[in-house]
This record gives sequence, C-alpha cells and structure tokens, in this order.
Amino acid sequence: MKITKLTTQERNVERVNMFLDGRFACGISLNTVAKYNIFVGKELSDGEYRDILYNDLGERLFNRAVDYLGNSLKTAKQIKVYLRNLLFKKKGDWYDELEKEEREELVQSTMDKLQEYSYLNDGEFAEAFISSRMKNKPRGKSILLGELLAKGVSKEIAEEKLEEMIDDEYDMLKRVYEKKYGEEKFGMRDKKKIDFLLRKGFNWDLIERYINEKSEK
Repeated sequence: MKITKLTTQERNVERVNMFLDGRFACGISLNTVAKYNIFVGKELSDGEYRDILYNDLGERLFNRAVDYLGNSLKTAKQIKVYLRNLLFKKKGDWYDELEKEEREELVQSTMDKLQEYSYLNDGEFAEAFISSRMKNKPRGKSILLGELLAKGVSKEIAEEKLEEMIDDEYDMLKRVYEKKYGEEKFGMRDKKKIDFLLRKGFNWDLIERYINEKSEK
C-alpha cells in the first residue's frame, strides 16, 4: 500500500485524512503522522498500517477520556467503563477484528497514561462527593460508604475520607432531622421518624442518643 494523499481535516486541523492507493483510508492525528514518519509516497505493509490505526485509536481514547473528566470528577472505575463503551460502539472492518485482549490493552494503557498525568484520583473524587452530600443531601456514613463503593471507590479510600471529613456524625443526624421535622418532638414510638433516620444511614446508637436528648429538653 502506498500513501497517495494527506489532507487536513476541515473540522479538526490537528488531524489529517490519509489516502492509500488513491482511496480514503482513515483519519489520523498529527502526532501519529510524526511518530510513524508518514508522508506521501511512503509504502506501508498491512502490519504497519494496523499499527498506525491501533496507535491512533489509543490517542483518541485518551483525548476522549480527558474531555469526559473535564465535565466532573470521575472514579477510575467510571472511566474504565466509559472507555470500554467507546470501543464497543466502534464500527468498521478493522475495529471488528480487534481481539478482546487488544481492546482491554487499549483501555489499560489509556488508564495508565491518565494515571501518569494525574488525571485519576479516587481520593479527590471521594472528598468532592462527600463534601457535596454533606452540603446538599447529608446522610450517615454507612449510606455514604455504600454510594462511594458503588461508584468504584475502594473501601479503604472511602473509609479513610469519611473518617477525615465527618468528625461529628451525630451533629449531621440532628441537621437531617431538623431539616425534615423542624422542632417536632421525637420519641421511641415515632417509628416513621426512626425509619427515616435509619434509611439515611444513621445507626441506632446515634438515633437513641438523639431521642434521649429531645426527651430531656
């Protein structure tokens, strides 16, 4: 195969269209052009052409992941799922030929690159998530832990950040109760209110302590 033409893409000047033997073959980045010393008249073997496509796909995955992270903080698990979905949606003869191992290799190499450039930080994600919950939807540690685990944060990181950021869970329980019920009385027979606080992730010891405090007042 011979490279017969290279043209800059109209919508993205950092990418070019590559033509092989007079026909459009693919779009590639300027980085890929430089890395593989691509020029008009160069001969490519099937293996070299495949390497070019594979490298360019990896670069596009990285750029898409960075854009995705730009919208809001994401966990490593969320990014990995996002990358796998991108690859799953790819259509075309060459993409269909990619083995499962090759797809996973692309995902992992992208994850490694994101880690290298400090784009991935589950600790920062956990801090932002807990801070947002405490401000807008306060709830007990057990619920927050479950939510963080569901988003892919490790149990070790989640517990560490919860311990750092919530030093007074009892005070948070009072805020949750007062936001819902104001200054209403609270006793052992108030099953509806007890169930409400349990659903918010507060344990029985904290709830009982608050009932006793309200009773004393």
